[in-house]
Amino acid sequence: MKIVDTKLGCALLMPEVIKDNRGLFLIPFSTEDLTKLGFSFDRVFQLNHSFTVSKGTVRGPNYQDSFPQAKIIRCTKGSLYSVGICLSGSDKGKWVGYELSSYNKEVMYIPRGYAHGFVTLEDDTELEYLTDNKYCFEAAKSIKWDSLGIDWTVGGRVVVRQDLLSNKNRYAPML
Repeated sequence: MKIVDTKLGCALLMPEVIKDNRGLFLIPFSTEDLTKLGFSFDRVFQLNHSFTVSKGTVRGPNYQDSFPQAKIIRCTKGSLYSVGICLSGSDKGKWVGYELSSYNKEVMYIPRGYAHGFVTLEDDTELEYLTDNKYCFEAAKSIKWDSLGIDWTVGGRVVVRQDLLSNKNRYAPML
């Protein structure tokens, strides 16, 4: 696994892809590799899978206050723009985004203490993300999706489907 880019504690990572005449093989997650690269992800608590029907759908930004989670995010079908938002300190409210796709095979690391959100760049997009802590409904919080200056259109590549925002994200407080 190699570091493609790092910003604000988040990272874009590229697993080693081994190709042959049958196809390919890769390891999109390894605690050993993450530790060697200097990232903290001590255990896998759960694997989450998200399927989104329509291009331009924004999910999040979401986080957990009393059960913070580090995340490893990968797109398994289609493509998306994945955003990590710092929740505290001098970088509070600053964000970083990376395009993830089933084609580029890259993964995003988001440390504890960050919110995560994404917008789909294609219809029928799927992503999986590993977390190092449990999901807790009572600890789950959201940030108003359009309050931080994030370019959810990704430079005009998609039109945000505001009609598909969840009420949780539509009416969330600002950070």
